[in-house]
Amino acid sequence: MTRWFIAVFLLAAGCGSKDEPPTSVVSATPQTIIQAAVVEIRTSEVPIRVEATGQVMPIFQAVLSSRIQGTIDQLLVREGTAVVKGQTLILLDNRDVRAELARAAAEVENAEAHLDRMKTLHAQDAVSKQEMENATRTYKVAEANHKAVLAQLSYTVVKAPFDGVITEKKVEAGELASPGQPLLKMENPRQLRLEATVAEGDLKSVSRGDKIPVIIDALQGRALAGIVGQILPAGDPQTHTFTVKVDLPSVPGLKTGMFGRFQLDKGTTRTILVPETGVVERGELTSAFVVGSDRIARLRWVKTGRRFDKQVELLSGVNVGESVLLDAARGVDGATVKIVAQAAEPAQ
Repeated sequence: MTRWFIAVFLLAAGCGSKDEPPTSVVSATPQTIIQAAVVEIRTSEVPIRVEATGQVMPIFQAVLSSRIQGTIDQLLVREGTAVVKGQTLILLDNRDVRAELARAAAEVENAEAHLDRMKTLHAQDAVSKQEMENATRTYKVAEANHKAVLAQLSYTVVKAPFDGVITEKKVEAGELASPGQPLLKMENPRQLRLEATVAEGDLKSVSRGDKIPVIIDALQGRALAGIVGQILPAGDPQTHTFTVKVDLPSVPGLKTGMFGRFQLDKGTTRTILVPETGVVERGELTSAFVVGSDRIARLRWVKTGRRFDKQVELLSGVNVGESVLLDAARGVDGATVKIVAQAAEPAQ
């Protein structure tokens, strides 16, 4: 029994050795090698900045209304109409006022004629001094009434208080205008400012007269040279914010209602900065390639923060003293890096 088992085992072993190849071949993937510059990570001193946002508003704006009640006879402007100071915008029906003016003028004429007679008679001692004074008062009352009616007549004409453009029209010709009723809105589009809210803790970082670059998103992020013209003395007790008004230069395309923002410096701090080319954004993820002492590029996911000129802040993912590829777009995870240049990350 034992001899039979040994014989079968040897036969199987001999057959197996004939089927296997004499040698085995193992294929190896060649190591990727890239030539690239690296930058050493160091901390840099950067400003601490807070952002304030707001809307573009006109410095000069007005809501025009009527001081008397009357039917709108003529409406001479529409939205977008450019007007100059003193230009007639609305005419009210003034027939009733003109009739009153004629009556007042007649009263002045009669009172003046009566006063002249009283003066002549008083000179002849034909009337008393009291009658002379009564005639004088009557004339003054009639003259004052005439001036009041003239003022009423002027109120039937609504004029532009300054150069600007009509932004809103609230009535049409034929409608009845009442005293105090808004008729038109206008503004000066060449004098605009950004009205932004600033937290009370950041208010000490801004003063009247400061020059602040203002970013207007609607103008492709263009920075305008703004000057702080006013800081309201009272803040909002609910939000603990204050309104800061920054005067803006007149530039094409700048309009009321646009969104704007500016930054305030609150000192400095130290943080890690790398060139913008040192990171790669893939959707919502950002990565960099760290090159160790073994010259191997290794992919690291990093978290970015603020941007300064052509540099970006790294909040996590790398350490001071490490080196990253200067051009992360050329990086390959696990590749051997042949360093062609190395530089320390520049200070801000």
